[in-house]
Amino acid sequence: MDKESVATGIALIVVCGLALLISWVTKYRPPRQINWLYGYRTARSMRTPAAWHEANTYFARYFWRLSLGLPVLAVAVYFLVDGVRALQVVLACWVLGLVVGAVRTERRLNQLFDDAGQLRGAETNAQSGP
Repeated sequence: MDKESVATGIALIVVCGLALLISWVTKYRPPRQINWLYGYRTARSMRTPAAWHEANTYFARYFWRLSLGLPVLAVAVYFLVDGVRALQVVLACWVLGLVVGAVRTERRLNQLFDDAGQLRGAETNAQSGP
């Protein structure tokens, strides 16, 4: 093995390890309150505590599954593509996966919450009281 292959292998291990660590933290230690430092932060997710909780729960599950699949992809790409190109492919797939996850999370929030951040259908439930 040449030095570039070894360095690429180490870089892939580090990337996959970081992805797994970050996704584990977001899944099993989610942020408790809306904040600007940690969690899935978009304007829609930060409107209400309910939207915040749903967004962080939904995205964390997606991110965890994405990160579990990343080492499998990394091993396959490492043996199919030479050198640094393998790392570039894995990073590109990871970033694309994160973008897809953000789009899916925003779509989920749009389905569940109106523009004010209130649960859709909550006004009809409140009006149809006893």
